[in-house]
Amino acid sequence: MNIKAGLSLAALAVLATAYCAGAETANTARSIKTGVYAGRGISGNGATEWFRIVERSPELELKIVDSEMIRAGGLDGLDLLVMPGGSSPDIKKDLGTNGVARLRDFIKNGGGYFGTCAGCCLMMEEAPDPSRGIGVMPFYRSGSKGRFLMPVALNGEGAKAMGLKTGLYSVQYSHGPILEPSTQLVAGASFKVFGVNNTDSGKHGKPPEMYGRAAIVGGTFGKGRVFVTSVHPEFFENSRVLVKGGFRFLTGRDITLPVRPRRRRAYTLAYYSVYPIGVETAKTMLALDANEKIDLFPVNDEDIRRGLLDHADALLFPHSFKGRMDRVPRGIVERFASRGGFILGWGNGTTRFPDGCRKCANAEEAVSILSAKASED
Repeated sequence: MNIKAGLSLAALAVLATAYCAGAETANTARSIKTGVYAGRGISGNGATEWFRIVERSPELELKIVDSEMIRAGGLDGLDLLVMPGGSSPDIKKDLGTNGVARLRDFIKNGGGYFGTCAGCCLMMEEAPDPSRGIGVMPFYRSGSKGRFLMPVALNGEGAKAMGLKTGLYSVQYSHGPILEPSTQLVAGASFKVFGVNNTDSGKHGKPPEMYGRAAIVGGTFGKGRVFVTSVHPEFFENSRVLVKGGFRFLTGRDITLPVRPRRRRAYTLAYYSVYPIGVETAKTMLALDANEKIDLFPVNDEDIRRGLLDHADALLFPHSFKGRMDRVPRGIVERFASRGGFILGWGNGTTRFPDGCRKCANAEEAVSILSAKASED
């Protein structure tokens, strides 16, 4: 893949304009240097929300990192790293031996780590599946289930560590790991269960598969702190109190949770988020999201089947690392185009949409085209 590393000043100006008000004050408050991983194996839906949370919180300073940057020392100077969901084998493979060693050393030497779903799997021991974990915490993955709202019961240990109240928190679960404590000790590691699943996905007559299993785990590895969940508290505003609690455990500070602004009759842009994330795509998403005339939301095949394109003016296919659109959502996309929906893409993304839709050369041109269309409407 040969893609320009960043966007031009003209494209990035869209992002700068949206945040210019109070920028000096916000920048001086951003003392927690927070990396968000955007390499291969990361799924776009959760990553999109993480970019928004970190970018818009005045206490945090965003740095988007990928595996190449980590191998080159990109974690140096960071306070903590956020690892979104996706595929932990793909993340581990993309990091490589050197990247894994640098990540372990980053935590061991005092860095913080916040992992959701696949980001949780990545911290687990290598046995019984050496393709997934890097051996930071004494837990392993015994399986995973479907996609539904999971009631998570926060215990007293977790409530105290996270600065929250005990009780149930409804959080999105999406094929996350079923966490099992290991009998194997990890040198330098000390972890406790902060919250458990309060429902079960097993069939009638079968033993519980998820009920009572760990959903939130926190602890230390060397000098660093680790906070992981099998669920996705970043997805919805009503569950982001667990994001706030996770940051409090990792940093000892309260962060301001951003609220997504309501935009009257904005140009509604869906972008296809099946493993498209990379540093360039992440910056593109933030630049488009910062445009006050654009309301951007990620979609995957399941979202398209559920009819989310009915609420979109345009659909963006960014360059992607992998993924193939199934027949059913592809047919829905074709009907979206036939009804006048605007479809744009670049790189490998152009292989997924119907003939006659608009192709562009790169991310920079995509920002320019979509910003212009939003201004016309």
